[in-house]
Amino acid sequence: MKLQDHPTVRHLSPFEDKGTGGTTIDSAWLRRLALDCGADDVGLVEITRSGLDPQREEILRNYPWTRCLLSFVLRMAREPVRGAPRSVANLEFHRAGHEVNAVSAAIVAMLEVRGVRAVNPSMGFPMEMYQNPGHGIWVVSHKPVAVEAGLGHMGIHRNLIHPKYGNFVLLGTVLIDCEATDYDHPIEYNPCLECKLCVAVCPVGAIGPEGSFNFSSCFTHNYREFLGGFSDWVEQVADARDAIDYRRRISEPETASMWQSLSHGANYKSAYCMAVCPAGEDVIGPYLRDKQRHLREVVRPLQERAEPVYVVPGSDAEAVAQRKFKNKTVKPVSNGLRPRSIAGLLNFMPYVFQPNQSRGLDAVFHFSFTGTERREATITIKNRTLDIREGLIGKPDVHVTADAKTWLGFLAKEKSLPVALITRRIRLKGNPRLLLAFGKCFPSVGARHEQVEILPQPSKLRREPSRYQKNDPATGKIRWRGKLTLTEVESATHNVKTFRFKPADGRQVPFDYLPGQFLTLHIAPNGVPTKRSYTIAAAPTWRDRIEITVKREDHGLVSRWLHDELRPGHEVEIEAPNGTFVFSGNEAESIVLIGAGVGITPMMSVVRYLTDTRWSGKIYLILGFRAPRDFIFREELAALQARNPNLSVAVTMSNPGSEPWSGPVGHIDAALLASAVEDIRSRRAHICGPPSMMEATKATLLMLGVPIAQIKTEAFGTLKRDPRSKGAASVEAAGKVFFQTSDMTAFVPVDATILDAADEAGVFIDNACRSGTCGSCRVKLVSGSVRMAVEDALTEQDKADGYILACQAKISSDVKVEA
Repeated sequence: MKLQDHPTVRHLSPFEDKGTGGTTIDSAWLRRLALDCGADDVGLVEITRSGLDPQREEILRNYPWTRCLLSFVLRMAREPVRGAPRSVANLEFHRAGHEVNAVSAAIVAMLEVRGVRAVNPSMGFPMEMYQNPGHGIWVVSHKPVAVEAGLGHMGIHRNLIHPKYGNFVLLGTVLIDCEATDYDHPIEYNPCLECKLCVAVCPVGAIGPEGSFNFSSCFTHNYREFLGGFSDWVEQVADARDAIDYRRRISEPETASMWQSLSHGANYKSAYCMAVCPAGEDVIGPYLRDKQRHLREVVRPLQERAEPVYVVPGSDAEAVAQRKFKNKTVKPVSNGLRPRSIAGLLNFMPYVFQPNQSRGLDAVFHFSFTGTERREATITIKNRTLDIREGLIGKPDVHVTADAKTWLGFLAKEKSLPVALITRRIRLKGNPRLLLAFGKCFPSVGARHEQVEILPQPSKLRREPSRYQKNDPATGKIRWRGKLTLTEVESATHNVKTFRFKPADGRQVPFDYLPGQFLTLHIAPNGVPTKRSYTIAAAPTWRDRIEITVKREDHGLVSRWLHDELRPGHEVEIEAPNGTFVFSGNEAESIVLIGAGVGITPMMSVVRYLTDTRWSGKIYLILGFRAPRDFIFREELAALQARNPNLSVAVTMSNPGSEPWSGPVGHIDAALLASAVEDIRSRRAHICGPPSMMEATKATLLMLGVPIAQIKTEAFGTLKRDPRSKGAASVEAAGKVFFQTSDMTAFVPVDATILDAADEAGVFIDNACRSGTCGSCRVKLVSGSVRMAVEDALTEQDKADGYILACQAKISSDVKVEA
């Protein structure tokens, strides 16, 4: 029978074909469908969105017809996850996970009725395990899709935080063969509070307070009963001589726990970062009302819970777990991360790299792989960072030529390195000690046993570590971070230069900012990783460039580097904007701007902006310099006065010497302020300069009747210290601190904290937020007294027992602490 004669084909009317190929589906209908099927929030993303670049090729490899992705969140119950009993927490994870898959399936079923092709990849497992290890095992990565769909942003703990429900959500994605009428976009702020409670509670230190994330540490412990830990358990069973030997390797509670995971679903060992997170509109209320209760009832029970902590021997996690949690049992294990291809190995290396194990290592390694998988790679380890590039680049310190299978077998502890060297399957050129140091950065263990080789199937997925995105406190939006190119350097005075940056592609500056805010340079002058903040001197109305004006300090690590080393054409990693020392014209009807020396820079941003926008208010600019040759922006200020009749400028020189100067002489004082500003007591005043100048000027303004609420300050000068040499600066000491456990004594500079002194002396005190909210730096004060600006993390019992927060504690006389 011919196909066209078959009864089904004959009875099918052309008008009954419900296929939608090439058509568009109504976005409002799609969102309502998802909500009706049980989702709590939903968003839509087109497959061409740049945020999906790392996984688009893999998605289309499996489902080439995908045009639109529907992302949704399902709210979880919070209290089960927060409690110390992991069985209750995991029950909620499994319940919500099954519901996510059910909601996804219901959406797909309804779309199929409408004639629209759609699939729902799993919320978690099952996954494409034949691609493991070394390649992406999931069909779609839900978190990046949810971010692009406007359902939240990644917190510092790498969980998605929904603006309403916090991180107590699970995610689902549906792939659809239709364009939507409109799409959603990422929200403009990050719901993460940066409270660092997730840092304080992580038992293996996987979450760094500065935003780093150690994948291997998290995977080894939290996912102990998933694929990697399960393979290690099987190897221990196989390698044990008998039942007694097995019991020595795996305790009965661990055997029972593995049985439970096999019978009822794999259980997370921790997920404490998620449990303690207070972010989200529905979540934050109780935390704001009583932070100490949150610490007492949620954070501390998880920190103090007696439990095994699983680590790879020699890893960063092992050191953290042993030092930080005295009541937890640290157990060295294998995590099962043994790539079976060179491609998988290079993919995995950034995720198993241990930064602290690489401390002091500065070397370039060339790898030439031969045999079944030919590949060349250059690996650089420097400043506790890892860089992997295709090909052999530059001059190496060590060059390894290895048969691919032999090298992978050596890494898996299955082949002998001496034998491989003798047979020349592995050849080494360079210092062998550097190769040993290289190996320490990627610790691994494993029992020897016979193996049937099954290579993973490669995927097109590009694994990219996500960077935590901070919020700007002034605007409430995410701070931009990326690279800009230095295009011009202009001398402002004999020791001050303006550095002008632009995007490499010639487009507009990729972020908005307010006049008076600053940007932060992420640089490494002389090989020293350093962050330094400088006020943006440009006006926000200048969209084609951004600029900072910097004075060269003779002992300034960064300012000397900027003046002496940085050249046009160089790229600099920049984070911006930040800061609340702003004036945009909306805050008051007039403004008094007082700056000393290079403290003029935020004032210039304000004056330039208010002039460009033709602000109608009165602007009083009062400046102090040492001598006329130090007068920054002198010619431009004259031009601005000619353009802006509302701008009044008064300048004084503290020591003009023999240089021509007909204006006021001396420091900024009450007489100058009173004569330069009409009715000064009714004005808002901004002060920027060295701390001593600001304190004196603030006192003068208060004496003249300016309300303290109308005075805003920002210092450009701090204690100057070259990070390469501790204690290089000589500063006034407030007293001494004796660290009892470490048996060390250190001087504490005026206005420095005990934690600052500990950092300088090399005494370790655990810390995370440095703002007095997480409690990581809690130490006992044995003798003496301290003052603390913030003590939210201390309970009343903590205070009664003599505990203080080292990050907040300042002294006025000698003290002794347990540290």
